[in-house]
Amino acid sequence: MPVPPDTSLSAPSVPRFHQLRLILRERLRSGVYERGLPLPGERLLAEEFGVARVTVRSALARLEEEGLVVRLRGKGTLPAAQAEVPSHLKLRGGLLDNIVNMGLRTKVAVLEWRLVTSTSNVSAALELPAGARVLKVVRVRKFKGQPIAYTEVFLPDHLADAVTRSTLQDMPMLVALEQHGIRVESAEQTMGAALADLHVAKALKLAPGVPLLRVSRVSRDNAGRPVQFLVGLYHPDRYEYHMQLSRVGRPTKVWIDSDRLPEGVGSR
Repeated sequence: MPVPPDTSLSAPSVPRFHQLRLILRERLRSGVYERGLPLPGERLLAEEFGVARVTVRSALARLEEEGLVVRLRGKGTLPAAQAEVPSHLKLRGGLLDNIVNMGLRTKVAVLEWRLVTSTSNVSAALELPAGARVLKVVRVRKFKGQPIAYTEVFLPDHLADAVTRSTLQDMPMLVALEQHGIRVESAEQTMGAALADLHVAKALKLAPGVPLLRVSRVSRDNAGRPVQFLVGLYHPDRYEYHMQLSRVGRPTKVWIDSDRLPEGVGSR
């Protein structure tokens, strides 16, 4: 049996249950904990890492959600037969398909839906005249009750009927556009960093000034016309991109991580 690495919970900015979860996940994947045999009990893990049992319980609950362990009453916590991220946390296929799939698997709250005069950057992105009328939609997207993204989306005003406020509560925007006869075929996307201002921080339940992943995307229909300009700000602990690069191209995967919740969540 491999020897467990010498680890400690020492990163003050990371919740202790999450630090423990990462250590236990690495032990599971490296074979430190053998399949068919239970992991050490909550009391032993709490003593080993110098944490409360509620911290251990929260870490094990997250591992169970990932599909890495099975918790059986009277038998303890056992390594799962297939130690990998479960399909409900992993998106497959092309990037645009991933975006649609994520929309189907998450809940959205529409904070704003109105026609506005476009700013210069919105006009440039949508290739519209300066000061054109556009539809502005502001949304917060949630996964398992936790906010993962704050997005501002702009569309040419003639598409407002395709993406009504009520429609966007029930289906992803790209699906709504397709049902209206607008098929999005391609997108140009850039990624960077931004700091959470007051209203974004409140929407994502973060402190103001926290660094966020910023995505800017212009989507085009099958005629090459821009039909959507999106600026998304994503929770740094609950959302990430994984990209596989090769000479012939590989699917781009979008991952949602709903595990990093406040200490004690999920243990009640």
